[in-house]
Amino acid sequence: MSEQNLFIAFDNKKVSLSVAKILLSNGIKVNKIAERASDILDVNRYYSSGIIITGYCFDNQYINDTIDNIDSNFNVICIGKREQLEFCDDERIFKLAVPLNKTDLLCSVEMLMTMDSRYKPKGKKSHTDERLIQTAKQMLIDIYAMSEEQAHRYMQKKSMDTGRKLVEIARIILDI
Repeated sequence: MSEQNLFIAFDNKKVSLSVAKILLSNGIKVNKIAERASDILDVNRYYSSGIIITGYCFDNQYINDTIDNIDSNFNVICIGKREQLEFCDDERIFKLAVPLNKTDLLCSVEMLMTMDSRYKPKGKKSHTDERLIQTAKQMLIDIYAMSEEQAHRYMQKKSMDTGRKLVEIARIILDI
């Protein structure tokens, strides 16, 4: 399973520990069990992404209010009564109604972990890669009298058709 930052936050310490025990016994590492809402807000300072498992209300703050202060790279699993969950309107909130069974919790966590690891952008291109792409575009513009947009579309299409990265297409154009 992919490595993911995981945080637990419930008003009831027993509930937090029960959730942590379920996750840990199934090989899922828990980074922190929050005791205050401020602990959850601190994740932005120390982690770039992760999953927060919490109740609808934690430390007298509702999840809708809390999530506004959490970086968009974090997903939230909110566990609560169905009528409470109806008010959770942020797309990053994955809702689980009580009574909750162990399998639903584990499947939800594993699904979010898998989605995050597969679909997160791989990062920005290096400065060298960007220069190669720009140089290849300029070559297409100069030799074939393409506009910048046409050159970019041409390279993108070749990238998609061949399954190669844009920088690889640039190298082929430049014959490097």
